[in-house]
Amino acid sequence: MKVDICRLCLEKRQLVDGHLMSRGLYDLCKTPDDDPIFVSNKVIMQSGRQLKHALLCEECDGILSREGESWVLPLLAKVDGTFPLFDLLQTVAPDVTAGDLRGYAASRAREIDVPKPTHFAAGIFWKASIHSWRGGETTPLIELGKYRESLRVFLRSETPFPEKMALIVGVVPPPVKTINFCYPYRGSASDHHNYLFHIPGIEFALLVGNTVPAGQKANCFASHPLHPIIVSAGISEAIKGVVRGVTKKAHRAKNVMRYLDRGRN
Repeated sequence: MKVDICRLCLEKRQLVDGHLMSRGLYDLCKTPDDDPIFVSNKVIMQSGRQLKHALLCEECDGILSREGESWVLPLLAKVDGTFPLFDLLQTVAPDVTAGDLRGYAASRAREIDVPKPTHFAAGIFWKASIHSWRGGETTPLIELGKYRESLRVFLRSETPFPEKMALIVGVVPPPVKTINFCYPYRGSASDHHNYLFHIPGIEFALLVGNTVPAGQKANCFASHPLHPIIVSAGISEAIKGVVRGVTKKAHRAKNVMRYLDRGRN
């Protein structure tokens, strides 16, 4: 094992190989002939490659698992059509209805452990901000700058969720046709920094800085007392649009074409 400074506790300890995206996501997103589909702006291919690196000690890696991953992963949308988190939301009436959009107060759904999705999302955004996760590159996958430290101490339970951030949680109503995930990336907002990633059935957006719109701050899942979750079929279309844009010029391996064709239907 490598001995170095753990990036979460800042102590010199033995480090363990940890994933950027939770290992269980790879198992959840496997295609029928085993490997998940890997998507980047350069290539779309079927691959068993998992992004992992020795950044944390075993204790801190366990914190991320215990405080978020182990609760979130069993509730994601699955190939068989089930979506346990959506089912939990249906135990309460929506607070907001506008077209196909529904806004739910997760605080009223008794079985939703609100701190767990917050910690899960914050952990992935933070890990993306401290390492490149790409061979031959040294710049972090996303750049949080001075705000990165506030996420670190939050993950250590030393401070509340950062005041200069808003976490927006969007859920795709079933049936969720595309069971996949993407790594955190910079969004297109021009007046503030925004970062996003999605996992099967859920999209997380992190808005950062002094100029985050008040309306977005009011929808922050982490800090608003009702812990709002947005449910809309439009989220699925937005995810497809992002994937199409990112992969427009990517080489498509032959072994994934049948899955891509199926996703267009």
